[in-house]
Amino acid sequence: MKVVFVVGTTASGKSDLALRLAQKFSGAIINCDSIQLYQNLDIGSAKPTQEERASVPHFLFDVVSEGQEITAGQYVKLCEETLKKIEKQFPVAFVVGGTGFYFQALEKGMYPTGHADEAMKQQVEEELSTPDGALQLYEELKAKDPIAAQRIFPNDHYRLGRAIELMRVHGKSLTEVQAQFESEQRPFPYPLLKLGIKLSREKLEPRVKLRTEQMLNQGLIEEVRELLQRNEAKWAPLASVGYRETVEYLHSPMTREELHEKIVQDTLRLAKKQRTWFGRDEEIHWLEPGDVEGASELLTAFVLR
Repeated sequence: MKVVFVVGTTASGKSDLALRLAQKFSGAIINCDSIQLYQNLDIGSAKPTQEERASVPHFLFDVVSEGQEITAGQYVKLCEETLKKIEKQFPVAFVVGGTGFYFQALEKGMYPTGHADEAMKQQVEEELSTPDGALQLYEELKAKDPIAAQRIFPNDHYRLGRAIELMRVHGKSLTEVQAQFESEQRPFPYPLLKLGIKLSREKLEPRVKLRTEQMLNQGLIEEVRELLQRNEAKWAPLASVGYRETVEYLHSPMTREELHEKIVQDTLRLAKKQRTWFGRDEEIHWLEPGDVEGASELLTAFVLR
């Protein structure tokens, strides 16, 4: 079996392209969207319809129960198990989504975290919240890992905190942890082709506006209202784009038009981050939306080699 990553920004047409390619090449689709993993998050996550799922085998949709959460590491384990299970059934598996970190973790693995990770994370966050916390942690980083300190700035609290967490948990410098990870990295076990849909903000915006209107017409507000009746708003998936704004709408005097505009703008901001993330990967073959012919040519050459 060969594997094709189909990536791109939200609302760019990834799912449609993957569906048409899977039909044409007798393949299967595996989800790589962090929100489509959850049950009962249907409208706001733009899951494939039941008709689409019936036309081609789909995997890793609705696999996390409502109220539960999943980590990137757990996703990778599920995806690897799925690939192994279906590798003799399909010539091609299309892994589709916009969650860049999941794709990276699946292809290249993840840093080990250690059992004390959550406790250490909380401790480091508390230290960072003090007036001189960031500077003190930066001094610790400089003393233990001057190489890492050259590329991490004191005001970059996320990367600084993560570096300190890893060093304290593993008892090694960040540079040593990274070197060990790279030396133990196993190659991706299947031949891999990466396809991406490239869309400028100007071309993406009308697509996002239309999809947002469709979601609202399909019952996004009711979907979120019912979810809130059964779960607290702090459930992680409800902080994702589309759901977060609708939760706010239900607790404020915001109008439907304002909700539509807020979802659109937040979706475009998310798309910018996705564009930046995937843009760093030089192995992606970029296509225009709906370019099944161009994708098929690439895929035919890939399957035959």
